[in-house]
Amino acid sequence: MIDKMPYSFQQYRTLFIEESKRLIEILGNDITELHHYGSSAVAGLPFNNEINILPVVKSLDCLDIHLEALEAQGYEMIERTSDYRLCQKEEYNRLIRVKWVEQSNMNEVQNTLLLRNYLRDNAEAKQRFAHFQLQNKQQARNEMDYQLNELEYMTSLIKEAIEWQKRF
Repeated sequence: MIDKMPYSFQQYRTLFIEESKRLIEILGNDITELHHYGSSAVAGLPFNNEINILPVVKSLDCLDIHLEALEAQGYEMIERTSDYRLCQKEEYNRLIRVKWVEQSNMNEVQNTLLLRNYLRDNAEAKQRFAHFQLQNKQQARNEMDYQLNELEYMTSLIKEAIEWQKRF
């Protein structure tokens, strides 16, 4: 669930950088890009104690080679698809989620970053989203209700972001 503002945007940015350095220490040159996405990547949004990191790697196969080192850092691989791998760890009451994407799959990278970019560039949409997040936290009866409300809102927001992106 969302906390009002447990950290500042800058503190989340610093946490993203620190964790990214750890990932680079493990995978080295297999990582070609690193991106911060999610609510903590957009200044002015309430945060949900979650940091989302998107490393772009030369090949998803490199994760199998480095899996033991990632697990030693507390990461657990929770999803494997042909498009990406997802791992996470909980640390100091926050979730660090890492979505690994192969550099040959830039569509997945662009889709993952679409909402972040839209909310960074559209103050009105960002304000509406922030209001929704806080209202949903207050009004949802339980976690299931919260997630269903969020899914419905996010589906609509993604449609807006796609229309926005078509302008470029």
